[in-house]
Amino acid sequence: MELPRVTLRLWRPSEAPRLFDLLSRPEVTRWFGENSRAPLTEVDQALQRIEDWALGGEPPLGARAVVTPDRAEPVGTVLLFPAPHALHGEIEVGWYLHPDAVGHGYAAAATRWAIADALAAGHDEVWALTHPDNHRSRATAVRAGMVDLGDVEGLWHDGPSRLFVAGRTAPPRPARSAGGAGRDG
Repeated sequence: MELPRVTLRLWRPSEAPRLFDLLSRPEVTRWFGENSRAPLTEVDQALQRIEDWALGGEPPLGARAVVTPDRAEPVGTVLLFPAPHALHGEIEVGWYLHPDAVGHGYAAAATRWAIADALAAGHDEVWALTHPDNHRSRATAVRAGMVDLGDVEGLWHDGPSRLFVAGRTAPPRPARSAGGAGRDG
């Protein structure tokens, strides 16, 4: 799965230390769902996650390492999974990067690829749910071509979530203001 800037592939067991480095950081895991927000405390936990990911999900569902041509180790993860509160089989895309890889467009490129893969597999739409205060992920969703549907209640954590959607049934993207800024200014 090649894009101009990233490749998506399975995480390798030998990369458990890198995944641990990524998932032991509170600044990364703070945005995860409540059941997975606690940072990892041991490399063995990262290895277990890699092993679980290798067994889970019929493609395109699952977790993939995000790899760039200029780095030896993965820079992050993109995931496709059944949306927890889906009514019609919708799937959700999620992503996270190591802090040393943020700001290069890797997350948006990986997310675009994951969405395209899901649509090619016959899914009609893909959701992304972010915490309303996670401005970086909100911007990534828009750069990945997703439509911002605003805040919704009860889909993520105990409070509101920001819902984004992409796909064949997605509504058209809202028009930008004359100044070129989106809805968030």
